[in-house]
Amino acid sequence: MKQNTKKENSRLGHIKSEYDIIIIGGGITGANVLWDATLRGYNCLLVEKNDYASGTSQATSKLIHGGLRYLKNLEFGLVRESLSERRYLAKISPHAVRPMGFIIPIRSIFQRVLLFFGMELYNALSFDRNQEIDADVQLPRYRWNSLGETIYKVLGLDRKSLKGSFQYYDYANPNPEKHTTEFILSAKEKGAHAFNYLAVTTLRKQNSGGYTVGLTDTLSGKKVLVSSKVVVNSAGPWADVIESMTGVTAEKKLVRSKGIHAVVRNICGNECAVLSKRDGSHLFVIPWRGKTIIGTTDTAYEDDPDAFKVKQSELVDLLDEVNYSFGFAKLTLKDVDYYYGGLRPLVEDPGSTEGTYSASRKSEIFHYENEGFPGFFSALGGKYTTSRAVAENLVNAIDTYTKGKEFPCATKFTPLLGGRYQSLKELINELQFKFPKIEGAKLETLAKRYGSVTWKILSLEGKETYRIPNGEIYYEEEVEYMITHEDIFHLTDFYFRRSGVGTVGILDPIDKTRLNKKIAKILGWNAERLKEEEKLVDERYKWFVD
Repeated sequence: MKQNTKKENSRLGHIKSEYDIIIIGGGITGANVLWDATLRGYNCLLVEKNDYASGTSQATSKLIHGGLRYLKNLEFGLVRESLSERRYLAKISPHAVRPMGFIIPIRSIFQRVLLFFGMELYNALSFDRNQEIDADVQLPRYRWNSLGETIYKVLGLDRKSLKGSFQYYDYANPNPEKHTTEFILSAKEKGAHAFNYLAVTTLRKQNSGGYTVGLTDTLSGKKVLVSSKVVVNSAGPWADVIESMTGVTAEKKLVRSKGIHAVVRNICGNECAVLSKRDGSHLFVIPWRGKTIIGTTDTAYEDDPDAFKVKQSELVDLLDEVNYSFGFAKLTLKDVDYYYGGLRPLVEDPGSTEGTYSASRKSEIFHYENEGFPGFFSALGGKYTTSRAVAENLVNAIDTYTKGKEFPCATKFTPLLGGRYQSLKELINELQFKFPKIEGAKLETLAKRYGSVTWKILSLEGKETYRIPNGEIYYEEEVEYMITHEDIFHLTDFYFRRSGVGTVGILDPIDKTRLNKKIAKILGWNAERLKEEEKLVDERYKWFVD
């Protein structure tokens, strides 16, 4: 039987009986709604039935991008919005993004002419991309690579009929799970309440207005009732499940699109290769933390979202597509160090017959006041990059409904916890002055991972280091900080959604044992509890350890 720690048993001690807004879902949309509404003065509670960012938000291609391919569908407004939001994210969380080149191979004169106009339009729509942005994360304009340059940069490309390539720039987002959580933690610093592993079990409209929400803590088993004037449904692929609790019937249908990725050895160098699959859809071969991410797939998913899993056959098909488009790799299942997947919540108009790949990634916000549920809002569709804008529009709608706070949105310029610095160079210089005995490589590593949070991390003492499969070093201080400050209750929370140490492959047994014992000591786990937690981590690699 699982041991419950004091931290788990007491964590709901400060929960209130009433809030202005209750937000259901701890993915990137809910996290942004919490951040925006809290900055505007609302008394907010966010609840997530699993860990933060454990659904769609952990299943991205690790990119913050403007959506170049949406130009093909003439969605100029969505592309411009995405490019603007790309800049805002770089402004408020520069530590969470990295400039990355994307290479599109060109094999015909017609394709070159067509892509030239696309590049020019993409460049024009991103005219302000570097305004008020740290020089360390500013993005160049696109360029043309000759045949020789293209082969040098992406060795694995099929050279048949290859003319050269266009190279444009977007951002890599190395740890979107942590980035999502940072929005939540930043809101908590401003007074918001947020709980992972707190599931909604009932949702009822009150006769006097507002809603009563029944919550069950899956860690301690405790049950609580809370009420609010407004409920925001940001449950992503589970949004229709939440709607059904109230009896809401939506005109537009929620469609779930399944996307999977595989993490393999480095096969692509420093730039991302944008390739075409046999069906005409795109495929990314993405450099990431010394490894390569390949993906994504885009297929309709009609089963229970709680039953989601990545199938081995789907990974085989993905590898087959990469080997077809990028034959240098010759990947097999043995090359897969890690894999992940998730469900995209797309909004489908009644009678629509388009597939999930062609479906728009635009977001939609619904207020079910006319259906008899005033104050009940849902945010559907959208994508990671534009989630801040979705939250701004949704909180604007709440402002209109409640005739309340009337504070303007501040999320375009208010930095997150780690984004409170002018430039990375200045931050590192200040850290060196404050901590002269700490080696420069360590300061730089931590500053790039955590930005201004590095000050708090280095205030702790630590001597141990832990090496992970891609060669990265993690330090005892950062491990302790995450465990004590970032709502970690399971070993999987730390491995896969805060540090990311487990997402590059299986740790060496010695380093894994040392790291796990450190975490267990901080959290007060006994040997039996630690063994249970380690089993949950090992299950994520079951295809690799069998």
